[in-house]
Parts: sequence; structure tokens; C-alpha cells
Amino acid sequence: MRSPDAAVTPPPTAQHVFIARQPIFDLRDTRIAYELLYRATREATHAYVGDVSASLMCGDTALHALLSIGLDRLTGGTIAFVNVTEAHLLGELYKIFDPAAVVLELLETVDATPAVIDACARAVADGYTLALDDYDGRDSLAPLLDFAKIVKVDVLSLTDIGTLAPTVRTLRARGMEVLAERVETPEALAAARAAGFTMFQGYVYSRPETIDGRAVNVQQATVFQIMALLNEPDTSAQELEEAFRSHPSLSLSLLRIVNSASFGGRNVDSIAQALRLIGREALSRWMLIMLVASVGSRSPVAHEAVVEALVRGRFCETVAMHGAAADAGASFLVGLLSRMDALLGLPMAEVLERLPVHDDIKAALLEGTGPYATLLMLADAYESGDWALVDALAADLSLPTLYADAVSWASERLSAAS
Repeated sequence: MRSPDAAVTPPPTAQHVFIARQPIFDLRDTRIAYELLYRATREATHAYVGDVSASLMCGDTALHALLSIGLDRLTGGTIAFVNVTEAHLLGELYKIFDPAAVVLELLETVDATPAVIDACARAVADGYTLALDDYDGRDSLAPLLDFAKIVKVDVLSLTDIGTLAPTVRTLRARGMEVLAERVETPEALAAARAAGFTMFQGYVYSRPETIDGRAVNVQQATVFQIMALLNEPDTSAQELEEAFRSHPSLSLSLLRIVNSASFGGRNVDSIAQALRLIGREALSRWMLIMLVASVGSRSPVAHEAVVEALVRGRFCETVAMHGAAADAGASFLVGLLSRMDALLGLPMAEVLERLPVHDDIKAALLEGTGPYATLLMLADAYESGDWALVDALAADLSLPTLYADAVSWASERLSAAS
């Protein structure tokens, strides 16, 4: 077994992802939040790249904020401002976030249609805080002021920020915080304070900082397959579990979803349990987010690395089913995760950092101890051809047959997914 802290070279399966964050301050110059911003590359200084849509940017940022990088790493426990398009608002895709952890920042393209007003009312009723981005005072936004707690105003192009004082007073009289964004100079900051703004964001404090992470490519075909299964009322829990078991990157994402603040899951020991904790309705939202975020050009899945992870998972499961004193579902998860460091190009300790797996599974993967350690030792020995150790660990099992069956199982699942 490789060292859990060993550095791993990123393989073609490891998609590099980026999110920028920019701090938001209050009147006391205390950082109270970060806005999360889409970035296509580490070097990018703004969100807009070619024909990338706002929907894709928002979906990509939301997905990777929770799954690939981690909201805790991005915000350090403070609030995250996340951009929301009309489509995300109407589809309630924001529900992947804990209401206490985020402010939903409605983009300036969102107008107060009846459907949007109803969606805002539902979001507020569910405990979410709404902010209006780039507020310009147009009449079509007036109904949304009944739901927003924060209004953001772009002050960069104004020669006299003081002219906004009446608008700021009106908004504050309604109980709203008013945030001056794109505050670039000390003079602009002083003028914004004098005009009555209560929150501030811009280069005068900090330029956006880009943070990166790694995510395994999510195949659109598999996402479509699972979405179809979720929409079929007759789909059994076992069929749904099989769909996830056939795709290592989705299995990893599933565990990270369970560990998000929305679910607070801990000590998960199987994919089936993770599915029960999330529930089908919430899972449908996640599939939509994943589909949006996977649109466009992505690095191809390294076929052999994915096959290796699937074979290892199935092999551990079948060994457990044929006599090992270990749970079969947990054994599959142990085997699958034992190759996830190679898929992500990360040390195992970082892979497991935000996964809600049971302590026994972590002990096997990180320390080589606990009830699943022997199973992993056996898988390593078999795959490396250490036949003396194989005989010492499982002389009474027909391992060649079990391994051949695992290879066939993995090949069938990958063929179905593609």
C-alpha cells in the first residue's frame, strides 16, 4: 500500500479547477464574507471567457466550491456570496448549500417576473439570504427588494459616489445592508462610507485570490443515465446504487455531497447509505449541477486508471462476500477509494479529508489497520504478484476467478456508462 501522505502525480483524470474569492468588509474593516468567482485558469483575472455562459460559470463555481475545493477552505468559516442565475433560482439548485453558509447573489440579469418573485419567496422561507447584484434602481427590480437583505452597488464608474446617498438611505430605511462593490481607491472608500454604505468590496482591500483543487472528470453520459433513473418512479434503490458504483468519480462526489453542510453526514460506510442520507430529490439537484458544470471541453477520462479503481473495488467486495470477516458494501468502498489518490493526483490524506467515511475505512486507507486492512493487503499482494503473501492471507479462496469476475464486471459497467 502506498504511503497515505505520498505526493502523487496528477493523471489525465484529474481535472484542475479554480475559484477566485474576494473578501467583503464591514464598517469596522472586519472581513465578514467572501464572494466566490468563476475562473477558467489560474492566471485568469476575470470570469468571462469566450462564450462560457453565466449558467455554466455559476454551476461550475457552486459544484467545485463544495466538492473539489471545499467551502471551508474557501471561506475559513465565514459566509460565501455565490452568484445565482434565474435558471438556478427557479430550479432551486442553490439548495445544495446550507442556508447558514451562503448569501445567494442574484445576478443583474434576473428581473422580477412572477416566477422569480415566487422563487425568491420560497428561498427566503427556506432560510436563505438574498442579495441583489449590480443594483441600478430600475423599476423592474422593485418587487425583489421585499426579499433581499443586501443590495450591491457598483461604484467604480461614478465620478461622485455621494450622489448615491439618497438611494442608500432609502434602502437602509427598509432594513437592508448596502454594499459598495468595485471600490478601488482610498478616496472611493471614504466617499462610500460618507454616502452611507455599510459593506465594502474591491481592490482597495484585496484583488480576488484564486484557489485551486482537483476533480475527476464527470462523464455526461453517466449523469444523464442517473438523472433518467431518478425520474423513473419504479427505479429501485439497488439500481441507483449500481449506477454510482459503475463510476468512481461520481462515487467520490456522492460522498463529498453527504459531507456538505446541507446533510452533515458522518461515518458513511457504503454508497447505499450515502444515497439514503441524501434522498432522491436532493440528488436530482446535484445531477443538474454536475451536468451544467461538465458542459464543454474537459480532459478525457484515463480509461485504465478508472478500470483499476473499479476492479479493485469489486474484487474487495467479492472477497468479503466469499468469507472475509468484513461488510461487502464497505469493502467495495475501501477498494474503490484505495485508488482514488491516483485518480485525483492527491495524497490519500487529502482525498479523505472531507469524505464522511467510517473510521474503520479511514484506518485501512491511511494506517493499514482495522478490519479492512487485511483485505487491502490481499488486493495489493494479488495485483503485485506476491503469491506467498496471497497464500498466507487467503489460501482457501479462488482468487483468480474472483479477480477475473471483477475485471469483467468493471468492463461491463464502463461500457454501459459510455
